[in-house]
Amino acid sequence: MERTILQGDRIVVDFRQYRQSKPKSRDIVVIRKDGTFFVKRVMAVAGEVIEGKDGAIIVNGSRLEEPYVQHLGNPPVQLNEFGPVNIPGGKLFLMGDNRDVSMDSRMPEFGLVSEESVEGMALYIIGSKSHRDGTDLRWTGSLGK
Repeated sequence: MERTILQGDRIVVDFRQYRQSKPKSRDIVVIRKDGTFFVKRVMAVAGEVIEGKDGAIIVNGSRLEEPYVQHLGNPPVQLNEFGPVNIPGGKLFLMGDNRDVSMDSRMPEFGLVSEESVEGMALYIIGSKSHRDGTDLRWTGSLGK
């Protein structure tokens, strides 16, 4: 999730957020997968169609504007070119913001994630060495506040 959440940042997570609701597109969620916690962004939810073309992300036919994304290298082709993927009920398509090196739903070994795997919603950065304390992680259309 680098650029949005940097290595060493501590975050506040709401573990009750999804007891009564489901994750929405662009929410930053904490999931537990195979005993490991991951922080990822929800890119598509049940009933949506997502694909990657030339590094752009397209959901339901519309190209997403993603000011939070970071590109740092030459990613494997399957990270830029994928889908279309129809998201079935109870599943989420998750991606990291550091797109060129993120282990996420674009990779077969990670795949779609069950809504039941979501532990909570990332809310704020606290204790950041980069002086980003208090940065709001809830989706606002741009990075931070």
